[in-house]
Amino acid sequence: MDNSQTIAESFLSARRAALSLAEFPGPQPTTLQAAYAVQERMLDALADRPVAWKVGLIAAEQSAALGDNRLVGPVARLIEQGAGGRGVAVPLIAGGFAAVEAELALLIGHDIPARSEVFAEADLADYVSDMRIAAEIAGSPLAAIVELGPTAVVSDHGNNLAVVLGGSIADWRARSLQSLVCTVSINNAVIASGSAEQVPGGPLAALSFLVQNLARRGRALKKGDWVSTGAMTGVHPVAPGMLAELDFGSHGRLSVRFSTHQQT
Repeated sequence: MDNSQTIAESFLSARRAALSLAEFPGPQPTTLQAAYAVQERMLDALADRPVAWKVGLIAAEQSAALGDNRLVGPVARLIEQGAGGRGVAVPLIAGGFAAVEAELALLIGHDIPARSEVFAEADLADYVSDMRIAAEIAGSPLAAIVELGPTAVVSDHGNNLAVVLGGSIADWRARSLQSLVCTVSINNAVIASGSAEQVPGGPLAALSFLVQNLARRGRALKKGDWVSTGAMTGVHPVAPGMLAELDFGSHGRLSVRFSTHQQT
């Protein structure tokens, strides 16, 4: 029995009402293919095609069984921090899952043709017109979504609430992965540091995976789309009232304060 539509509707209803879910809404998919079928039902219910996507890693102990080492999801909300490093506020779903991740986001400058073959890194770079510092705000109505594993994550927007975009990295093509660094603080306490080297193969490898994943689903990236490419310092849980600050050194800072959705 195909439960993908029912699962998708449950997640969408919970997201729209900013209400938590006590458990996975139905039989959890056992394969990534079945999980992406749920994601496709969610996308069918949205008025417009996604203009941003996130890419995340699948832990090694799970990837062998599932057949992929990464997963993808549509970005629920794209937020520009604005000039001068002015901070942004992001509402969370009370009782759900929430975390912040330091990432690098790529702007697609030309339509990328759908293809299942791996792009050469140099060829793929030609489709990218900008790289920005970014914060992915992971989030779901389901508090246990990460513990339930990748098929649960894929089923609900890839566990995404938003991506916050900061300033551009002007010379990104010439920089090594080790030189693209970030330090994350929460409530003024440093909790993690890392570099783009923690994303296997770097941002372009994440983009290549996304292109292949979307091609299998009859989708492709278009000019103007954004891609958040994976966590540089890990996944850091947050809650309403917290302040996260992401310091990317000479490339700028991001400041995100978390609140709770106001019920109407």
